[in-house]
Amino acid sequence: MTSKYLRIFLICMSCTIFSQEQKYIPYRKGNFWGLCDATGFIAVQPQYNSISGYDRSVGGFHAEQNGKFGIIDNNAIILMPFISNIPISVNDDKYLVFDGWDYYYYSTITRMRLEKQMQIERPPVNDKGFGINALYSKDIKEIVLSWDDLSDEDIEMLNPYDNDQYDLTFKRDFIEIGSADASTYIGIYIPKLNKIFLNTPELAHVGWQYYRGIPYIYTVNTSNLMGLVDQYSREVYPNKYHEIALVDGYHLVYLSEPDPNHQNNLIFRTILPNNKVLDGKFEPATTILKNGYPFQLYYTMINGQKNYAGEDGTLYFEG
Repeated sequence: MTSKYLRIFLICMSCTIFSQEQKYIPYRKGNFWGLCDATGFIAVQPQYNSISGYDRSVGGFHAEQNGKFGIIDNNAIILMPFISNIPISVNDDKYLVFDGWDYYYYSTITRMRLEKQMQIERPPVNDKGFGINALYSKDIKEIVLSWDDLSDEDIEMLNPYDNDQYDLTFKRDFIEIGSADASTYIGIYIPKLNKIFLNTPELAHVGWQYYRGIPYIYTVNTSNLMGLVDQYSREVYPNKYHEIALVDGYHLVYLSEPDPNHQNNLIFRTILPNNKVLDGKFEPATTILKNGYPFQLYYTMINGQKNYAGEDGTLYFEG
């Protein structure tokens, strides 16, 4: 009985924690912004010039209307009126508002203006020698493999190429095999897989990585377009992409290919963990609740602002 009630308690606590966080999503229609929930229900009609992502520090969303910023809270109610020239922040448990001339504190309880903020002079960032240049070092070198990193099995695999006819170039996690005169790129050897991938006149192997526990090898054709094969050289993506990026930490795949209608443009696509495909490059945003269950949001940048999509492929913007 104890474990049963503990599970119920933990479920209730989880729901409480989520309910206190973001409930709504910035929603764009044309040039105007509002708020909706994960199901697409419109809580605030699109009427603002911009709405930020959820800001926990202020407990809501920064909205802009006619060049002035206010805050809309997590219940879709205006928390602070549109009186600031910049997004309102919280400082010393008070709202900090800039009216175009000075910074003023506002009560987070009554929303009434309090005292003017007193500016504290600070030394320029680089005065004490802690700027970017002081930390930068040109001596940083890429970590690469060496003979000492190879096993006896690796050395045996490379033995036919360890002579004056070939040149071996050690990379971070593979070894390039080329001719001694650098006229021919022969292939790559991957110690982790204990396998050589030989190039063909049409296709070169240029790198590899694990994605969701499976190794994939990048290929490039004579038009310098990328593709992907598995460890058995079976095609995963054809060689038609400008770039392929496997983001293992978030289980995302980014694809970009030349636009056939505009030579200098690229067409971007994102493949989500559930294999849903979105047009554009979407990055992980945050997790909210949808029908009581965690629901992952992603965003893409359009005209300098974040536009959102859900893990099920729903777009929270149009036009």
